[in-house]
Amino acid sequence: MKGIRFESPFLYTDMRFLLTIGFVFGILGTVSSQHFTTDENYHEAYSLLLDLKFEKAAEKIQAMRLEDEQNLATVYLEDLSDFLYIVVTENQEQFNQRKELKSSRLTLIEQLPNNSPNRLLAEGEIHLHWAFSSMRFGEYFSAASGINKAFHSLEKNITKHPDFLPTYKSMGLLHTLIGTVPDNYKWATKLMGVEGTIEQGVTEMETVLQKSAGRPEYQSLRKETLFLLAFLHMNLLNDSESLSKFETLVDQETGPLMDFAKASLLKERGKSDEAISVLESHPSSLAEFPYLNFLIGELKLARMDKTANLHFESFLKSFGGSSYKRSAIQKLAWYELLIKENTDNYRKQLARIGSQPTSILDEDKAAERELESGQIPNKILLKARLQFDAGYFKPALKTLVNSTTAEMTTAEEKLEFTYRLARIHDALGNTPDAIAYYDLTIDQGADSKRYFAANSSLMLGLLYERTNEKEKALNCFKACSEFNNSEYRNSINQKAKAGILRLGS
Repeated sequence: MKGIRFESPFLYTDMRFLLTIGFVFGILGTVSSQHFTTDENYHEAYSLLLDLKFEKAAEKIQAMRLEDEQNLATVYLEDLSDFLYIVVTENQEQFNQRKELKSSRLTLIEQLPNNSPNRLLAEGEIHLHWAFSSMRFGEYFSAASGINKAFHSLEKNITKHPDFLPTYKSMGLLHTLIGTVPDNYKWATKLMGVEGTIEQGVTEMETVLQKSAGRPEYQSLRKETLFLLAFLHMNLLNDSESLSKFETLVDQETGPLMDFAKASLLKERGKSDEAISVLESHPSSLAEFPYLNFLIGELKLARMDKTANLHFESFLKSFGGSSYKRSAIQKLAWYELLIKENTDNYRKQLARIGSQPTSILDEDKAAERELESGQIPNKILLKARLQFDAGYFKPALKTLVNSTTAEMTTAEEKLEFTYRLARIHDALGNTPDAIAYYDLTIDQGADSKRYFAANSSLMLGLLYERTNEKEKALNCFKACSEFNNSEYRNSINQKAKAGILRLGS
């Protein structure tokens, strides 16, 4: 009937309800449209970032965003870019600026569907990126919090998506690092609710390599995992021999990070001339990764190359961070002492250490101690040490054998002489001589604040581990923390802990 209106007291409420429901579903529809798609541009950007080509990677990421702004893979790539740039350059200003983006990126990632395996992966990786970045600049509380959040995000992702391969790369890294934490810091990992073992972590990363073989979509993941494994084996686990099974894979890869892995592996195997050739044949890598100039300088100084100083100076000019700068100047001083044979210039170079920023690295602290001591290093011992560290084992032995007892004037120099002989004989496979000199170093240097006795115990443990004398190896590893050394204490104890865990104790 015209003009008659029927009204219900619930009419407007019902209408508001329907409109609200429609609005909510509209929002949900918008949220669910967010996705994480790894297309061709994604793989190219990922590869460029691993090669430290940040500008070209940014172009690819922008192309992805223009093509599909709902693809949140760009958020992860931008965070990876910030992480790699900060770690490689140690740019404090950029760290302070870019870390503010973390929370907004995490908010965006939360818009991914709950059933997406990339949601928790990206969340965990972002936490991990900023944990490691924070650690680089001494923000340890923030780093610990980030590691805790990363661990639990990745752990949850494995539970929900056990077949999602990319998760195991980062989880493997975390399990390995947690497994090497010294006993006196275990309270911290328990407080954070994280746990893991070296064997577990390495197995997870090796599984990534195995299962990614022949799968183009995982090519960059495979490369990143290979680099992490190489770095861990050589710098933390003291187990470069295990890398032999990955040597062919490492040789097939390119880019600054892989050049570092190749050169480091060659150095460990006593092939430093080849390592120098690898690095010098890729000048673009030197520009993108300044530390490689420091590495070439070390190798050339060890073979008494007159151009070694140029690489240290190049590193100092091109690197904006603080790590290895004091060590680089120390090595320039050694260059003057050993190659130029100019004691006055040695002192002038060493004095430059005071003008450089402080660093938490053992190498930089050692440089500072040398400056403070005011003592000129024994040339014979220094030369033999550099030769040994670069894999020039026979020249190092010759340097020591051709010296005279009169050239070792102090008890500390005599202790180091014995230690150097032990290390060289060990590297050359002269096992009985190595054991004898290690034992002598431990006996004579147990109360010294130098690292010779503690590291002899570690090296002797590794030797016994290789010869399957488990009980002897365990005793040596456990003894490492009992010495009085102040030098390299944390790193020696950490490697000893890794040995104990490897042997299942």
